[in-house]
Amino acid sequence: MQLVIKFLAGLEIPIYLMLGVVAVVYLRRLVVALDERRSAVFGLEREAARRKVSSSISVLVLIGLLTVGEFIVATFLVGEIMQQPSYATPTLQFTKTSLPTSTGPVPTDATHTPTLYPQATVTGINSQCVAGVLEMTAPKQDDTVSGVVEILGSVDTPSFGSYYYAYSNTGETLNWQTIAAGSEVTKEGSLGFWYTANLVPGDYYLRLVALDNDGKEQSNCIIRVYVEPEG
Repeated sequence: MQLVIKFLAGLEIPIYLMLGVVAVVYLRRLVVALDERRSAVFGLEREAARRKVSSSISVLVLIGLLTVGEFIVATFLVGEIMQQPSYATPTLQFTKTSLPTSTGPVPTDATHTPTLYPQATVTGINSQCVAGVLEMTAPKQDDTVSGVVEILGSVDTPSFGSYYYAYSNTGETLNWQTIAAGSEVTKEGSLGFWYTANLVPGDYYLRLVALDNDGKEQSNCIIRVYVEPEG
């Protein structure tokens, strides 16, 4: 059921357009049928026109109900689904790694220069985004988002148990709101969804948190995004 609701929410605009086209067609049929009923002379003509009016009204009422249903799904139901954390039981995963064999002398003057990962700076929280370990590849730092946002990235930290992601305003007082969670190691895949239609447009922090097998926070990856009105 959740997949159906997310699917209908993702196709909100195309569904509205399709229902609008059908409504215009049957509204025109209704107008024509009303003209035919007024100008009908014989009883059979009036009866045929009456049936056309009734069928057109029935279709228009059905379109109205479908439009209201789509609005409820896209505005309320999917939001409730996205805001419910879905913690699962952490599982241990062990990976056997072969150590490389040195084939030559190791230079003593080599200096490792880490690549800076685009991420937000938040007072009191150490953001440690690392490619392939704990990262969000979509959306990225300073991206603009709207509607239903699928969060892509990686969570593969040592002693991994689970993860969750949350959002907050960017003001002086942060108010973190958990969006959802998961317990599977993910490499460059989907971490979940974020429903932003009910948020006030503006800048927000998006935070990905990895937990160990004891449920303790290991590390954070925080980016800043701009939420714009859906349209």
